[in-house]
Amino acid sequence: MAKKILILETSVTIQKLFTTTLDSDDYTLQFSADGKSAVYDLFEFQPDLLLINSSIENPKSFEIVRLVRSIKCFKELAIALYSASPSPLDESFALECGATTFVRLEQKTLVLNVDELAQLSAPRIDKSDLLQLKKNLDDGFLFLRSSQVSFESAYKNAILTKLGTLTNQIESIEEMVKSFLLLIAEISEVPIAGLYIVENDGPHGYYVVSENIGEKEIADFLSVCATDFEKILPDYNASKINAKQLESSPAMNRFFNKDVQLSSYETEPLHTSDESEYFGSVHIVSDGNISGIAQDFFTFCVKSVGDIFSKALIVEKKIFFEKRIRRAFSRFVPSQVIDSLVEQTDENDESVGVGETRTVAILFSDIRSFTNISERNKPDVLVAFLNRYFTVMVDIIRKHGGTIDKFIGDAIMAEFGTPVSYEDNCKRAVAAACEMRDALETLELGDLVLPDGMKFDTGIGIHYGDVIVGSIGSKDKTDYSVIGDSVNLASRLEGLTKTYGAHILVSDSVFEDAGEDSFAFRHIDDVRVKGKKNAVPIYAVDKSADEFTPEYKDYYVKGMDLYKKGIWNLARDYFQKALSESEGDRAARLLLSRCEDFIKNPPENWDGAIAFNTK
Repeated sequence: MAKKILILETSVTIQKLFTTTLDSDDYTLQFSADGKSAVYDLFEFQPDLLLINSSIENPKSFEIVRLVRSIKCFKELAIALYSASPSPLDESFALECGATTFVRLEQKTLVLNVDELAQLSAPRIDKSDLLQLKKNLDDGFLFLRSSQVSFESAYKNAILTKLGTLTNQIESIEEMVKSFLLLIAEISEVPIAGLYIVENDGPHGYYVVSENIGEKEIADFLSVCATDFEKILPDYNASKINAKQLESSPAMNRFFNKDVQLSSYETEPLHTSDESEYFGSVHIVSDGNISGIAQDFFTFCVKSVGDIFSKALIVEKKIFFEKRIRRAFSRFVPSQVIDSLVEQTDENDESVGVGETRTVAILFSDIRSFTNISERNKPDVLVAFLNRYFTVMVDIIRKHGGTIDKFIGDAIMAEFGTPVSYEDNCKRAVAAACEMRDALETLELGDLVLPDGMKFDTGIGIHYGDVIVGSIGSKDKTDYSVIGDSVNLASRLEGLTKTYGAHILVSDSVFEDAGEDSFAFRHIDDVRVKGKKNAVPIYAVDKSADEFTPEYKDYYVKGMDLYKKGIWNLARDYFQKALSESEGDRAARLLLSRCEDFIKNPPENWDGAIAFNTK
């Protein structure tokens, strides 16, 4: 059957273009000379497609489209505005006023465009509705419809203005919901309105209700709301939502008649304007039929508010994230660091919270022989001392811009470079370690009892490398932490401080990043720790360059060079000379012992590095 096309076009030349281009059995064309005639022709011709020249005046083309759309029979009719030389805004304006699409009038593509539009034809017009409307069809009817369209346009503009004021409450979802639901109730003339929405901590339900409606009616309404909400967002169990009643308005009482049962229900999904994200639903119910115009305003209102609520949810998420960050770090991180983190979050959309790779300096500190100490002290004494000890150490770490990751028994794990990174993370880490070491001399031991002959001491290991950082844990408990091989190496270095008799050991990456002249670094060995294939040069951080004599350093360096080459008999002599300069040096004694052992039992495939296969 040929597609019937009604064309509102005054130019004879363009009419001829349509007639010539669409000359086939596929189309039946009829032309209207003006807007009023076009509306009358709709009833008589009953087209599959209405084409309107966007340049039509008195009334304008967009007013004709709105008028046609206001007539129930033609609400779904395929309508296209067209122009030979459209302005940049013509296409968007055509869609705004209710047209199905906009067509650029080109003879080469006209047939294709019209054919495509014809496929959009609405279901056949209901004959009974059409006959009823034709009885009332006269100039007075068209005047009333035009007046109604003008009213609806002005009213929708007023709705948009009212919705715009919701942004004043954007930092409070609940206040926004209350204002929005009261507006919905007013424009739809309903005694109860509800909204279900997915917030940070899951789905929430809200509603406003006339004071005259009973509990059973409210419960039934909320049950239906939850069911429809789950249809939109099936991942959430809406039946467990305990919807919150918000403060209502006395004006809603006029929309409820106790003698009429609540029976007319409508719902609309809440989503962004491009429908890329669905995050809720809006619901209304009335004690009588909801008028067509009220339904239209309800749909318009919900569709127009989606982007506003989307932005409010983003704001709520950032506020929630900021509170979580401050709560998690407030005891361990300087306030200026937290402020900087929150600013980064605003700029980077929470990348620090979801997991990312960063290069950071990881510091491990551990109390030497803490097991022996704990065996000689009462629990309350031990806890009191640890609290004093941790307070001093945490203050030092925070002072240098570090973050306390966690306490592991008597050990401290800290990072420099997350959540806020500096250009000199390694220098900050080593400076903090040195100050932590110096603070031991003034640390108040209180009633703590040490084993006989023991001096309270700690060991600190630092490594600089890549880690994965983010909020790690379960849905009930999460910690902002780092994981990765670099964390393990830092822990191994702390353990080796006992082996080499050094207070602070750092990896070569720390040495290179901090700069060899920035601290009193001393290369003491190359090691291959458990879990690492390649050897890692390690450095002790002395209190000052004068802690060891120049002679000792010269002997140790020469001994180390021969040791790595496998010339252990000559290396042994230099380590013996180093010990003569510093009798208590555990590193020189350890290397001397190895040389003597290797002379008797040479290791296979020697590459200059010793392997430590225990943690």
